[in-house]
Amino acid sequence: ILDCTAFYPMGGGQPADTGTIKGENGEARVIDVKASEGRVIHIAKEIVGKINQGEQINGIIDWQRRYALMRNHIAAHLMAEVLRRVTRTPLKIVGSGIDVDKARLDIAYESSLTPMLQEIEKTANNIIQEGKPVTYQIMKREEAETLVKQFHESLETLPPQVQEVRIIEIKDVHACACGGTHVKNTREIGTIKVLRREAKGKGVQRIEFVAKKP
Repeated sequence: ILDCTAFYPMGGGQPADTGTIKGENGEARVIDVKASEGRVIHIAKEIVGKINQGEQINGIIDWQRRYALMRNHIAAHLMAEVLRRVTRTPLKIVGSGIDVDKARLDIAYESSLTPMLQEIEKTANNIIQEGKPVTYQIMKREEAETLVKQFHESLETLPPQVQEVRIIEIKDVHACACGGTHVKNTREIGTIKVLRREAKGKGVQRIEFVAKKP
């Protein structure tokens, strides 16, 4: 447990960071990070040497892995809007997941997305090339609700006691509550490649995709 950290604990559909904690006389390989009761706990598979309580350390995240997660995460935000544009329906997102090699969205939609996949991919990549800035801000809940509603999102899954919300916005495209990590501009995504779609029960469609480097 550190007094402050750059390691992201698993949450919001995004996996935890991995990396290394280096002390004066030891080094720990971090394989998982969890948040518990307001603390961030770094879980090490092995420690070489010794790291003592109270000493100053350097925390080094696996940046290649983190950056892939950031790009796939913002791609998922973008795809939520793209799906709504292509289907011309204010779709509800009922599930999502982010990983290093892909991301997914589960949407409440009766018809198959298969005939639309080419248009979905093209629409997403056109927006990426517009170079839309990605910003975050902490907002009062009432103000946040007004903003995300414009993009057919809501804060209904947040507990009522949460009155300050972190909002991620792709300028003029999409905004939602999110505590994850993201890039600063859509061009950093590279290109979005749709991998597959499948039905996940009655009235639910899943689409998987990945942010590919240019």
